[in-house]
Amino acid sequence: MNLLIKLALRYLLSVRGSTLVISLIAFVGISLSVSAVLLTMGAFSGFQKALKEKILATTPHIIVSLLNDDFVVKEDELKKLPEIKKIEYVVLYSGVISREGRVYAVSVKGLRNLKENGILVGEGLADILGIEKGQEVALVSPLGVRTPLGFVPKVGQFKVVGFIKTGAMHQDYFTVAMPVEEAEKFFGDNWQMKGYEIYLKDPYQAQEVKKKVEEIFGFSAIVRSWIDLNQQLFNALQLEKVAIFFVLLLMTTLSSFNITSLLFLKVRDKVRDIAVLRTYGFKRKDIMLTFLLQGIILGLGGALFGITLALVGQFLINQYKLIRVPADVYLMDHIPCAIEPTDLAITFFVALFISLMASLAPSYRASKLSVVEILRKD
Repeated sequence: MNLLIKLALRYLLSVRGSTLVISLIAFVGISLSVSAVLLTMGAFSGFQKALKEKILATTPHIIVSLLNDDFVVKEDELKKLPEIKKIEYVVLYSGVISREGRVYAVSVKGLRNLKENGILVGEGLADILGIEKGQEVALVSPLGVRTPLGFVPKVGQFKVVGFIKTGAMHQDYFTVAMPVEEAEKFFGDNWQMKGYEIYLKDPYQAQEVKKKVEEIFGFSAIVRSWIDLNQQLFNALQLEKVAIFFVLLLMTTLSSFNITSLLFLKVRDKVRDIAVLRTYGFKRKDIMLTFLLQGIILGLGGALFGITLALVGQFLINQYKLIRVPADVYLMDHIPCAIEPTDLAITFFVALFISLMASLAPSYRASKLSVVEILRKD
């Protein structure tokens, strides 16, 4: 085997003719295609990871929607779960915020832990309506109060005591928060949802904790985790990642054609060497293995160099934030690159497999050359 490897390397690095140039082209092609696949997969993985972090930073990990008011005892049972970090009792209402003739539909969130009198307004909403801290705004309950003339919207004046800034559009542009006591006093029983926002020590245990919460509440509540609420989004992103992987894999396949062309040229140039080797006892499988090794060595070297290029590219992308995106659309100002070990291993072995497949036809042809015909022509 050592002899075959030495012979393969000698043929591969031969400077006669144009084969060295073709060898370099094949090597560079494999390297660039591998690095392109890994960097693209890394960008997809980095975007998914950053998006999950943004979602976890701005949304509760588990949402409990109560179907009745029998929740006091069950809240005490929730607090006994060791996985839970914080429990927030919330009541959601639909409302309209108005200032200087401009109105905006909002979701009003009543929070138990919010003690300061007044309301918190989403930062984006404040920019649209020109609201500053300390100003008073009008909050309207659409259902209002019943009068002999029908329902009349209820209007109240509230002082803005702060702003909400999370980076999530639904919170920064469509949410107003206030103490739950004030919310219940103003809106009455016209709530949309009443329940709990639960934050976990480990958000990735949400599905396991969700089952425990469901056992506590039974049929008196609907329990959903952040994974349930965003499952379709992450499934779509994963599907796009897989599709892009197979598209980029075509680059590696096209690059492997250079290996096929190279080895056919090698077979033509080394006809006499093949005849001599066969005369000295080389079997057909040894000849075939010698040319197969050339393709495998090219694929191995190109894949390893491509992985190195991808890792260097990942460092530069993360260090200098090269992939810039609109923050108001993607919830982040740049997309990080995170090459996963699984993607790296799959790309590496697929590149080797494609290189092997590209080497089969010329290697088989070399093994089938007739020594008698070669010597007769010479």
